[in-house]
Amino acid sequence: MIIPALHDRQHRRGYLSRTDMVEIAQECDVPLHRVGAVVSFFPHFRTEPPPKVVVHVCRDMSCHLRSSTAMTDRLAEWAGRKYGTDVEVCGVSCLGRCDRAPAAMVGENLVASATPERLRAAIEAEANEQSFRYDSDWDTLTQKRGQWDMDIYDKEPTYDIIRAYVNDGGTPKGVLAALEHAGLLGMGGAGGRAYLKWSDVREAEGSEAKKYIVCNADESEPGTFKDREILLLTPHLTIEGMILAGMVVGAREGYLYIRHEYPEQIEKCRKEIERAKSIGALGRSIFGSRYQMELEVFPSPGGYICGEQTALIEAMEDKRAEPRNRPPELMTNGLHDQPTLLSNVETFAWVPAILKDRGDWFASQGRRDTVLAKGSGTDMKGKRLFSISGDVRLPGVYEVPTGITLGELIDDHCGGMRDGIGIAAVALSGPSGGLLPPKIPIEYLNERNLKERLPAGVREIDVRDLPLDIQVSRAIGYMLGAGIVVYGEGCDVLAEAVANSRFYRNESCGKCVPCRIGSQKITEMGERMLAGKVSIGELPVLSDLTMELSGVMQATSICGLGQVASNPLQSFLRFFPELARRACDRS
Repeated sequence: MIIPALHDRQHRRGYLSRTDMVEIAQECDVPLHRVGAVVSFFPHFRTEPPPKVVVHVCRDMSCHLRSSTAMTDRLAEWAGRKYGTDVEVCGVSCLGRCDRAPAAMVGENLVASATPERLRAAIEAEANEQSFRYDSDWDTLTQKRGQWDMDIYDKEPTYDIIRAYVNDGGTPKGVLAALEHAGLLGMGGAGGRAYLKWSDVREAEGSEAKKYIVCNADESEPGTFKDREILLLTPHLTIEGMILAGMVVGAREGYLYIRHEYPEQIEKCRKEIERAKSIGALGRSIFGSRYQMELEVFPSPGGYICGEQTALIEAMEDKRAEPRNRPPELMTNGLHDQPTLLSNVETFAWVPAILKDRGDWFASQGRRDTVLAKGSGTDMKGKRLFSISGDVRLPGVYEVPTGITLGELIDDHCGGMRDGIGIAAVALSGPSGGLLPPKIPIEYLNERNLKERLPAGVREIDVRDLPLDIQVSRAIGYMLGAGIVVYGEGCDVLAEAVANSRFYRNESCGKCVPCRIGSQKITEMGERMLAGKVSIGELPVLSDLTMELSGVMQATSICGLGQVASNPLQSFLRFFPELARRACDRS
């Protein structure tokens, strides 16, 4: 495979020479231009010798809120004066350490809660070939073992659910029934019913050897870092869920596709795969049965677009990670054009806990007593993990019942708002859902559904009262993901919206012209407002143009990136009209 070979060659010397690419083309029996196309697409690959020290500082959401962009500029200026071209300092898209913002990588080493002083010390240590104490993702997990109901193993995992499935002779219909009873949804954002996806792959044409299980661990959505902790603390759960899925749908091969910025998680998963093999839970004859399954880790070559499921499959096929037109769907035509079950880390990780009692416990979880949840027509079940960061006192990953309100998550789990400040804005789905205000006018939501649940005369909803349930969010009309960022009073909401727009501009793969050009135009308009170059008279025109661009991008973009790229600026203009007018008053 081209991409693993490229990873290996670059790891040896820090970049890829033409000789490397020629050799890889020969080894993989592909034309040289195929290798070149892959190298030129992915940001992780370099074709020139790197500087002695490379520093990447996150510029998105919680890190931007902590002034990472200004810190990067100052650090780059200092490094240029002192070290010239020997040191490279630049901003990058989300590194997945939003709970310890600002985050930075010096080479492949993490600096969490970075300060200018600490980064300068790291640069000087690297430049002078001295040691430096870097951070680890384990730093946040020392007290979490045993705190998640998700983890059914008190001690070393023994893959008991797989053993029980094998000993009972294997009943795929029983597993699918348990997933349906539990109400397990996709935890990657789409929120589809897991049992239906498993059923589609099981029923798809194709021999057993030609079906695949793929876990999407390319966690690149700004504000989201729950998979990072699952893969480090409980990798056995995701692996057990993948093995069970393989036995149910008839697949014998599986891949954990993990972003390369998670080196600890990659190593941990590889070790757990080997341990699972050593106890018989994985391999040619699982616990002595007729079932067989092979798993391996596939490190991502980088890029937010790889989180889109079809782009991820393209990357695994050694192509540029450009989203596919659909249909056909992955359940019938996925990896190597074969039936493929592709799900999120957390979706697979919940499977062992669900199958332990046929889904009874999981189905009994979930909040149904909040005002906005009552009468929604949804049956909230289960628990899930949320990543929450920004201006909360205790940012982190929390396992909570489905349907808990945002206010409960902040107050009961995060210790409230930092310094007791109020909420200025909330992003409930990373940047993709835009920014919501503290009080949401119901005319901007699904007013008809809300009227049945709210007291007469109520015209706005407190953002803290929103239930964290994907089905309720769809019924009411807001977007909910796994990454929540809370902006406190005193922040520049327009600056944060523009930063989010820049993220989509930077990460667009460029395949769809409306997305490529539209994301640039949206960002330019936001930057003009931020610079005070839009007059009050121009504001209605700018708002109309934003809506028009948004409609075109949503209608014509192949994947979700282009369909949501306008949301940060669009939501600012919709929900924060006074702040928009104030920005125009500066012109």
